[in-house]
Amino acid sequence: MSEVQVVAFMVGSEEFCLDISKVREIKEMMPITRVPNAPDFVEGVINLRGQITTVVNLKKLLGYYEPDDDLSRKKIIIAEVKDEIVGIIVDSVSDVITLTDEQIEQPPKTLTSRVDIRYIKGIAKINEGERLLIMLDLDKLLGEEF
Repeated sequence: MSEVQVVAFMVGSEEFCLDISKVREIKEMMPITRVPNAPDFVEGVINLRGQITTVVNLKKLLGYYEPDDDLSRKKIIIAEVKDEIVGIIVDSVSDVITLTDEQIEQPPKTLTSRVDIRYIKGIAKINEGERLLIMLDLDKLLGEEF
């Protein structure tokens, strides 16, 4: 039985997670410099200890965006995507969880035939399935967009 540690976070009313090996750090919201003609989901860039880092609004990318959404209380997960550091804006970060193989299932076939889920690694069940975490594959989610 293998295990994986994930960082759990909220986007809208849904809970997602990322493999902790992809996460460098979690930051409070900071000033973001907008970039002209960037895609809608790219909020801009930040100066992260001297390195210019692209910041993506995951809520916009996943289709959970609401026009009056206030970014000031959001978190930025600094993650590695295809050998590049990217900031990902999420609503909140809840905890770090260790998952076993038995807790992770593939998305249901009814979903896979109707929805583009290439970037979903699986769905983790916690507490007998009372809590569900959608496991994202950042390389696939952001790799196709950049």
